[in-house]
Amino acid sequence: MTIDSGRISARYARAIYFFAAGRGEESRLVGEMQAVLAKLAEFSDFGKALSNPTVSDGNKEELLFSAVGEEISESCRRAFGLIVGNGRASYMSSIALMYDKVYRREKRISSVKLTTVEPVSGAVERSLIGLLGITAGDSVDFEVRLDTELIGGFILRIGDRQLDASVRNQLNRLRLELTGG
Repeated sequence: MTIDSGRISARYARAIYFFAAGRGEESRLVGEMQAVLAKLAEFSDFGKALSNPTVSDGNKEELLFSAVGEEISESCRRAFGLIVGNGRASYMSSIALMYDKVYRREKRISSVKLTTVEPVSGAVERSLIGLLGITAGDSVDFEVRLDTELIGGFILRIGDRQLDASVRNQLNRLRLELTGG
């Protein structure tokens, strides 16, 4: 993604968020955007069709609507119409990702993902949230993923930042040092 495409996606995402928020549909729209992202990840031809200049705007909109399902919010219909009508359908994936970022920032939702070898207790989860200094009034989307390939330790991802304190990562670093790579 180029800098311009990042800016374009961010501008569309912000505009769409504030339009949807004005209608009270911003939370519903985040789910609709996630549905589109899931279809884009599942079917490579879906993204190709959105980028294909020979596919009509009407067909591109119908593809997006079908990705969301039967019940589509008015904000979603208008957003897809705007994106496709302005020739930005090829940016759909990055616009949807940016919409999620804007939504989380505006709703003060912190995303925390912890990857470990073993499950963690609720007490550990609460302690970790406390240590992270997440502001009062913020909500936390806390996700725990198990990965035995870490060998030990953990990977902690907070928003866009990541701390990799896994044994696997430490062994990889040691291997690079020893081989001079």
